[in-house]
Amino acid sequence: MHTTGPAARVSLNPDRVRIRADRKDLAFITVRITDRDGLTVPRTHNLIRFHVDGPGEIVAVANGDATSHMPFKANEMRAFNGLCLVIVRSSGKPGAIRLRAQADGLASAEATVMATGG
Repeated sequence: MHTTGPAARVSLNPDRVRIRADRKDLAFITVRITDRDGLTVPRTHNLIRFHVDGPGEIVAVANGDATSHMPFKANEMRAFNGLCLVIVRSSGKPGAIRLRAQADGLASAEATVMATGG
């Protein structure tokens, strides 16, 4: 058990870095609000905005909060206890899918998932 410092940045962690470029394969990207030492800050609920560059799209976002009324099909999600999830897929073409995440007052993050084949 560690006490965290104040929220400092957004962190992205894809479950894998390659998917098939077939519009069916998915990458699940865990989003964390962390302190300067990389520890998840558990009581944060920052609104995180997402943007995709390259041959991909956001399929859904979620945060695990059963009381949240935020839509799953969106480009933003409020963190719940420092966490949320973004699901991306290819648009059917191979290439680098870059997901950027930003929250006010925090350092942003970027993750890349490669869509290969077809």
